[in-house]
Amino acid sequence: LVTSGLSVTTGFLLRVGTQQLQLRAGYWLIVPFAVIHLAFAILALIYQTSLWAIFTEVVVLLCLDPTCAIEGIAFDTFGASEIQARMATSTLLSVFTIAVASSCTVGGILYDFGGWTAVATYHSVCQGLQLILLCLQPPIRKSFKEFFFANRSADVETAPVLAFEGDHGPKKVPLAVVPSAPMAEIHDMPGMIWEESLQSVSESEVDDIGN
Repeated sequence: LVTSGLSVTTGFLLRVGTQQLQLRAGYWLIVPFAVIHLAFAILALIYQTSLWAIFTEVVVLLCLDPTCAIEGIAFDTFGASEIQARMATSTLLSVFTIAVASSCTVGGILYDFGGWTAVATYHSVCQGLQLILLCLQPPIRKSFKEFFFANRSADVETAPVLAFEGDHGPKKVPLAVVPSAPMAEIHDMPGMIWEESLQSVSESEVDDIGN
């Protein structure tokens, strides 16, 4: 019991750091975390009688939790519409609730029929499927590109424009700034001209009336 409590405590303490790393680095970081998680799950399946394998499996299960990244992926995917974002959030919450509520029952059934081998196998299979699904998510690939290739994309945006000239291939066109009209120069607008002509007409009419 002491070892079990220590593993759970260690996992939750490390979870704070891994969640902050995901928030700072991006969603892509959950993929290497999932690979590490799968590796320790397989080690627990191989070394079933070793205390260190079971201990590290519980620690990794709790500290490398992908809940934060999954919620962010759902928001980025359906965030364009407020209604869809709310539906996605509620669906995600329902799935998490059902999964946590049914995990004890499913784990107990597997342990009764197959022992620890069935539990470790179930853990490894589910973690492998989760890794595949995470790799297929477009927001994770987008997060990876933004983290590693952000400077390169900025250079591409400021690069000179290429123009094709006949059969000579592309030619570099230097970037130039088009000057705008001086701000100090005052231009007469049509409304101002119309107002001045209207005033002159009204003054001449007044002189004719006076004579």
